[in-house]
Amino acid sequence: MTKRPKKPRRQKEPGVRRLQVLVVLFALAFFVIFVRLSWIQVVEAPAYSDIAKSQRMRDVELAPRRGTIYDREGEPLAVSVEAKSIFASPSQVRDKELTSRELARVLGGEEGTYLERLSSTTGFVYLARKVDLDRASELQALDLDGIGFIDDFQRLYPSGELACQVLGFVGIDDEGLAGIEKRYESYLGGTPGVALGERDPKGRPIPGGVQRVIEPVHGQDIILTIDKDIQYLTQVELAKTVEKWGAKSASGIVMNPKTGEIYAMATVPGFNPNRYGEADAETIRNRPLTDAYEPGSTLKCLTAAAVIEKGLFTPESKLNLPSTIKIGGRTIKESQGRAAVRWTLTEIVARSSNVGTVKLGLKLGEKGLYDAFADFGLTEVPATDFPGTTKGWLPPTDQWSPSSIGNIPFGQGVSVTSAQLARAVAAIANDGVLTTPHFLLEAPHSGEKRPVWSTRRAISAETARTVTRMLETVVTEGTGKDAAVPGYTVAGKTGTAQKPRAGGGGYAGGGYVSSFIGFLPAEDPRVLICITVDQPTRAIYGGVVAGPAFSQIGRFTVAHLKIPPASISSTTAVNGKITTASVGPVTKPGPGQ
Repeated sequence: MTKRPKKPRRQKEPGVRRLQVLVVLFALAFFVIFVRLSWIQVVEAPAYSDIAKSQRMRDVELAPRRGTIYDREGEPLAVSVEAKSIFASPSQVRDKELTSRELARVLGGEEGTYLERLSSTTGFVYLARKVDLDRASELQALDLDGIGFIDDFQRLYPSGELACQVLGFVGIDDEGLAGIEKRYESYLGGTPGVALGERDPKGRPIPGGVQRVIEPVHGQDIILTIDKDIQYLTQVELAKTVEKWGAKSASGIVMNPKTGEIYAMATVPGFNPNRYGEADAETIRNRPLTDAYEPGSTLKCLTAAAVIEKGLFTPESKLNLPSTIKIGGRTIKESQGRAAVRWTLTEIVARSSNVGTVKLGLKLGEKGLYDAFADFGLTEVPATDFPGTTKGWLPPTDQWSPSSIGNIPFGQGVSVTSAQLARAVAAIANDGVLTTPHFLLEAPHSGEKRPVWSTRRAISAETARTVTRMLETVVTEGTGKDAAVPGYTVAGKTGTAQKPRAGGGGYAGGGYVSSFIGFLPAEDPRVLICITVDQPTRAIYGGVVAGPAFSQIGRFTVAHLKIPPASISSTTAVNGKITTASVGPVTKPGPGQ
């Protein structure tokens, strides 16, 4: 049998081979895709679900409304009004250049700045914070892709510069940064809420989307001791004083000496807290609480009170006063030259005698003088409820030089803040009891009682009344005549102090602080006013420069508070007897008076 010859093997066409290869490759690709999809849909499904949800879900902080600050009569000093904060989801903005142009037109600012933010790779960027509702509504009407809006609040100070240093201001996140806004943040601030829900690219809630809202807790209102009208008048008079006397600045305190309630506190020039970023740092400081200065002759009333309290002298005690006195190698003289005289203690205070006050200090001794000033609070912060409150400097006796006992009694070589001085003199007006100057009257919705402020005795009530009668003569017959308030008895003291050089080592030529502090009606003090004028250039004497501002503020305040005028002028009833303080002729006031 013969074998059949084998048929020759047919060779596959090249096109067929390519098709088979492609089929295999497609099969492998689909297999890989199938495996990958299965992996994604089964194994990684939860993770991708979370990513998808995060792109739709927005965790947005809900701003609380900050509490309102009212004055003692219920007038708003600081309020929060509705506003909008505007944001963008950059990936959802289709036409970035057009959107940037519209943002700049409506909101202001540079088009390039908005374009840079819209080009961000992040999913959320703020474009503007706390935009007023009118501008926000105009922008919202444009229906721009990727632009969203969040409910917010804007802090406003309706009266502009009124009580600016007292109120302070808040930052972009509505947190108190200075003043009362900072001090009472725990009341005013509130607690932010949060809204979590599905939103579209414009930030609008998706109907039926998951929503979870924790409502914000709004801040609480507070009522201050400040009286808006007294505060305004005080700022006006201080501004007039600065202009009239060519001064660098002027500060004032108006308070109730019996309670420590501050009716007004101001420094001129001031600033607008609605635009605090434009303010000079010098104008932001609340100087009566933060800046110390040498008080000069206003401190003589405390020295006089100390010698009376210790029984060393009475108002009628006469002292032989040479024209000058030498202490520790330093010669101390009067502001204007005079011959040797014999003056009573009342005359020494009324005429603001440096030599006479030095004699009082020598009688007290270093420890006696230091202890007396400490009793009046000159070694401690006056505990005012205000951030940054400071104290001056009263050196301990072991740091006194041989001449210190010759200058500290009349206010040189020692420094105080206006608040310290006001608190000390208020003790004389308050039957010898130191109060705590303060701003908070109450937080009516806090559930807390009105705060109780600490007090302590500095001198006896009898000494306080005696010194008050002496201080009346300063205004009726002494260096403070320009501080008189018609129809009312005024007790007070002038001061004109040289300013120490910035780096120490003596006093700056031509630099003075002129001041007047006093209270009225003297027989039942209801108002204490402290005026301090820094570097007046057209006059320097405290009675001349600061006295008129005291008088004008005093007139308005007693009328505004409906305090009746005195029934007895400079004649005072004490222990059932009518006594009239009287001094002889008074010479023209000079430096230190």
